[in-house]
Amino acid sequence: MVCDRLKILLKELGISQRQFAMKIDLDAGYFSKIMQGKVNPPKRILLLIENVFHVNKNWLENGEGEIFTTEGISLAKKQVLESIDMLTDEQINAVSSFIKYLTADKES
Repeated sequence: MVCDRLKILLKELGISQRQFAMKIDLDAGYFSKIMQGKVNPPKRILLLIENVFHVNKNWLENGEGEIFTTEGISLAKKQVLESIDMLTDEQINAVSSFIKYLTADKES
C-alpha cells in the first residue's frame, strides 16, 4: 500500500509526518489519514511527492524499483506543479483532461 511506502520514505528522509506535509503544503491531519491508510492519496498528491522529494513514481505507486529517482525535473515541470495548488478541483480536472488529450497522440 502507498501508506506503507510513505512510512519508509519518511524514515529514509529522516523527517516527521508534519514536516513532510508542510513541504508539500498539505494539511497535517489529512496527511495523517493517508499515513494510516484511511484515505488514498489523490494523483496530484502523489505527483507532488514524486517531484518535491524526487521519488520514483513506480516505487511510490507499485513498490517496484528504487525509492529515489536520479533524474532531475525541468524548470517548466516545476512551475506547472507549483501552479496546480492554486487551481480549483474543476480546473485540475480540465488540466488533467488536456494532458490526457496531449499524451493520447504519443500512445497511438
